[in-house]
Amino acid sequence: MIGPDATESDQTRSAAYPWAPALLVVSGILFFWDFLFSSKNFYFRDIINFHYPLRKVLIGSYARGEFPLWNPHLDLGQPMLANPNYLAFYPTNLLHLVLPFDYAFKLHFVLHPLAGGLGVYFLARRLQIGALAALGAATVYQFSGTVLSFLNLYNIVPVVALLPWIGWSFLFALEGGSWWRRTVLFGALVGLQVIALEPVTFQCNIALVLGLALHHALAARERGAAAWRIARVGAVGSVLALGFAALQVVSTLELIPLSARGPGYDYAMATGWSMHPADLVNAALPHLFGTLYTVNNGEYWGESFHWTREPYLVSYFVGTSALLLSCLSLFSERKKLRGVTLGLLVVSVFLALGKFNPAYRWLFEHVSVFRFGRYPSKYALLATLAVALLVALGLEVVLLSERNAERRRALLLAGSLGVLLGAVVLGAWAYGRSHRGPVVEWIRSQVPAELRSSKDFDAIGRQMLLSTRNSAAFLAFSGLLLVAARSWPRPVSMAVLLIFVSAAELVPANLRLSPLMSEADFSFVPEINTFIPQNGPKEPFRVASPGLLDPIPEMEIHAPNRAAAWLTLFYRMSGQPLYGIAQGVQYSINFSVDFLSTKEAYQLWRSCALMPREQAIGLLQRLNTPMILSLSDIADSRARLIRTFETRSNLRLRLYWLDDTLPRAFFASGVRRADSERAALSTFIRPDFPYGNTVALEGADVTDRPGLGGAGSVRILDYQSRRILCEVEARVPGYLVVLDSFYPGWRARLDDREVGIRRANYAFRAVAVSAGRHRVEMVYRPRSFYIGLAVSCVTLGLGVLAACRPRRRWS
Repeated sequence: MIGPDATESDQTRSAAYPWAPALLVVSGILFFWDFLFSSKNFYFRDIINFHYPLRKVLIGSYARGEFPLWNPHLDLGQPMLANPNYLAFYPTNLLHLVLPFDYAFKLHFVLHPLAGGLGVYFLARRLQIGALAALGAATVYQFSGTVLSFLNLYNIVPVVALLPWIGWSFLFALEGGSWWRRTVLFGALVGLQVIALEPVTFQCNIALVLGLALHHALAARERGAAAWRIARVGAVGSVLALGFAALQVVSTLELIPLSARGPGYDYAMATGWSMHPADLVNAALPHLFGTLYTVNNGEYWGESFHWTREPYLVSYFVGTSALLLSCLSLFSERKKLRGVTLGLLVVSVFLALGKFNPAYRWLFEHVSVFRFGRYPSKYALLATLAVALLVALGLEVVLLSERNAERRRALLLAGSLGVLLGAVVLGAWAYGRSHRGPVVEWIRSQVPAELRSSKDFDAIGRQMLLSTRNSAAFLAFSGLLLVAARSWPRPVSMAVLLIFVSAAELVPANLRLSPLMSEADFSFVPEINTFIPQNGPKEPFRVASPGLLDPIPEMEIHAPNRAAAWLTLFYRMSGQPLYGIAQGVQYSINFSVDFLSTKEAYQLWRSCALMPREQAIGLLQRLNTPMILSLSDIADSRARLIRTFETRSNLRLRLYWLDDTLPRAFFASGVRRADSERAALSTFIRPDFPYGNTVALEGADVTDRPGLGGAGSVRILDYQSRRILCEVEARVPGYLVVLDSFYPGWRARLDDREVGIRRANYAFRAVAVSAGRHRVEMVYRPRSFYIGLAVSCVTLGLGVLAACRPRRRWS
């Protein structure tokens, strides 16, 4: 309650606008109306060809009453829970219990920007920013190009909601009593970010918490006590977060050193998608590089700025209105908050520039955490949050200007600057409109020569001129409003108008950032993915994807327009992974986009890619891969063409049958000794290796012996994701070899006793058997999962006890 001695600032900040959070939610629903109230769905980039099939396998495991521990469909079999890209224990999985699969999948994307807007609002309120100014900050954040760009990233989009809410919960835990209860909430939210672990975005959370801790300490009357509270909340919250997320973390920590990601990324990979300095212009100019949603990027010209591809984040647009208001924050009386927020903005942009920042290489080489994350442009999310908070401070200057001459002069200065810059840019637009030829030629000069023939430079030029005009107009209009606010009798109404102008600039421009595909096209199952399971062998087998043996040929999409959705349809119709796993297709070795496949699978893929085609086909024979998909002819006597399929392009998909491939499980009487993993790989891929009856094993106890043809047989009695049961008939002692990935957690029983599993043929599993008939069962029961489960359960119990404790105030 405001007392008689309250200042004007206190009164303005304490003004209640209970409708503000509801307005955020309603405006978000309206923004996503077509997404929410139609059958259309997201499809761009990795959504439908990577994350959608992974989600199918994950939810399928839950539907069978299983924990999602192992995925047999990818890269010779891979751990599933251990890979954080599955988000195996993220709360939005619960949506699949009550909603159709496709709608629950879509809702995961939509909920996070809505929650993120609310998070920014309540974070600003926790920082003692007025409700109306907090609404402005939340509007800018929720509808910013950066936040909406994360809708292309299923596994990373949670950060847009968690980042502001983690900041809010940290401040909440620092203030007042019941610190245990509040710290449990902070730890739970950080635990969700750990479950959705991605190194770069996790660093954004750490930077925000450190910035808020610094502000709390600077603003405290007793800084020693404040430092103690910060240390206590930070330490306890971190421990709780790791405990809550242990179910995920322990398994992931086991996987990382065993995966292709284990050694860390090299500098080129880690910094590949850095924010180019030109992207800073995109903060004020929407669609600076055109639009990405056309086949072959025909209306996009930014390849030379973005790793020869599209940018990782499609847009950084926050709008000229918001940028002008953030500049007005320089006149805010909240100097400590402004300083900390500006610091976060500078640090995040500094890091987002990545390879375009000379100091980033030093960080990469000397600070190990930077070697495990990639694509520094993700740091731009923290910069966007910082800009949103600066917008709130700028709006407070407007709200508090009525009786303060200095603030009115600030409005005049900032507004005049906005009008002047807007007029200058409008002049540039008018010149470019009447001299479009030079503009188009300059854009053409920035595009690599080999890509120019596929570009529609006229459309690109029109888009740039349209964006320039709109941005200049909003900048000039916002400037005029600030000038008018100098003498406006009701600052509140002017602040509301400025928020509306920011939303009007952001919403139309950013509606285009997340294109949709109709339900018929989204749920479309290509013929190849039904043909393979119905016509393949009865026992488990694998399929080689197009591009494994030969590069994908140049193709021309047969479509009525240039929408990128047709390219997505082509990928599915041409059998490219990983969409077929939803129909039970098991793929052979592939390039892993997340580098979280086992290092053995990755090295086999690299070896295959470097081999001559004849030798690569021989390797596929050893990997239980009797079916090969190709978009070009395979001239090899071992491969027989079975059928071709339409792909809505000038290319036809060819399905080949490969003779003499190994079954998933076989008996090997012969042994080749290898001194190391590298030697085992070299032995296994040699063309003269007798793979049909011999196994390569590592270890000093291994003795070479020749293989005998017909020395034994194996029959698979049961094959499930986490259990394999085989019957072995052996006339001599030897090994049951299962061509699934060797990985910790797989256990074997030979008849009624537990036996060890050896690494076989570099990447697979083998169990020694004596002569006679045996049953061998392999079950995946990783200790890492049960350890994580126990730690999470204990932490959850402690959290419940802490939340139920009687309230106590700070001593």
